[in-house]
Amino acid sequence: MKTIRTTTKTLMGAKNSSPHPPRFENAHVPILPEAAKQRRIQWPSEKQIMDVSKKLAKINRMGIRAEANGDYFNSGDLAYQLQEIIRATAGLFERGRRLQRKTNEE
Repeated sequence: MKTIRTTTKTLMGAKNSSPHPPRFENAHVPILPEAAKQRRIQWPSEKQIMDVSKKLAKINRMGIRAEANGDYFNSGDLAYQLQEIIRATAGLFERGRRLQRKTNEE
């Protein structure tokens, strides 16, 4: 009975001719240098929240003036959009309260 011998071929470039592992010039530099120092989630600042609040109040006053001048289409549109923002904010607030209750229970 004959024995069959099989061999495997080495892929080109797969073998490292150096006995040492490769050295990287900047091995001491972290991969994400700024991510380690900063928060991962970018929360709005208090100033940004206050600025949005002021702008919403200004839009509200503009809408009331537009309605007083007889521009019911634009004032109604502004009123609707402001109501949607208030509903969305109430939803965010409720989710925050649920999250707070959940962390207090643990």
